[in-house]
Amino acid sequence: MDIAASLSVVVNVMAPVFLIAALGFAWNRAKLPYDSAFITTFAINVSSPCLVFSSLTKLTLSGGELLTMTIASVACIAASALLAVPLLLAFKLPLRTYLPALSFPNAGNLGLPLCLFAFGETGLGLGVLFFAVFSVAQFTIGPVTASGTLDLGRLARTPVIYAVAAALAVLLTGVKPPLWVTNTTTLLGNVAVPIMLLSLGVALASLRMNSVLRAGSLSAVRLVLGCAVGVAVADVMGLTGVMRGVVVLQSSMPVAVFNYLWALRYNNAPEEVAGMVLGSTALAFLGLPALLVGVL
Repeated sequence: MDIAASLSVVVNVMAPVFLIAALGFAWNRAKLPYDSAFITTFAINVSSPCLVFSSLTKLTLSGGELLTMTIASVACIAASALLAVPLLLAFKLPLRTYLPALSFPNAGNLGLPLCLFAFGETGLGLGVLFFAVFSVAQFTIGPVTASGTLDLGRLARTPVIYAVAAALAVLLTGVKPPLWVTNTTTLLGNVAVPIMLLSLGVALASLRMNSVLRAGSLSAVRLVLGCAVGVAVADVMGLTGVMRGVVVLQSSMPVAVFNYLWALRYNNAPEEVAGMVLGSTALAFLGLPALLVGVL
């Protein structure tokens, strides 16, 4: 693919993502009505699980390929965390505040739209599998790290776990769900991506950057660390094609907004994490064109 063609693809991928997020940002700045509590709850409990179920059940991958993608996703989480721990300890930064932010990228709000626009439905399906693994980890390991306690009840109340389990049952048994189930989950799942991008824009418009130098430095660390881990995992596992592109892309995403929500809930310097969300997302928009050229 020549430079002009690559740039055209990058623009086609980035423009919808940027414009929809910018719409959410502008909507918030204009103080127009936006029920973030309802929309976030709906996205977590309804549209995202439906997207996971509908996308996974449409995958035509073999069991081995599904297992490979799952292992790659887990490896990205583990490697990011293992590399982040000594770095944070060296600079005497609290793990409860910064480890989730460096370990969990925005594989949903930003990663899924990029996977869809860059690699089509196959990319979206693989991106959803990656997102599903990260969601399970983020709703279990994330709050455990932030709070210092294990809440099994929270795990049992995580809808995406049941969506993954149902989708895997369909894939492993070959028993197709009724058409009305497929149509309903597809329709609700289609809402997830635009809602995620709008919510991302609204959330970023609400954040304020404090401790600029530290937040900016850690933002850069998240992006470089994530990209390096994604490339390393893909190389070690011998991933190629769309699967390699999705792993590298998803692992390279900026700090997930949910890390800010956990920090806010457990009073772990939420303004610092907010700065990382804002800073890493801004840096990501600057660096994503080069990343996309590399993975396409």
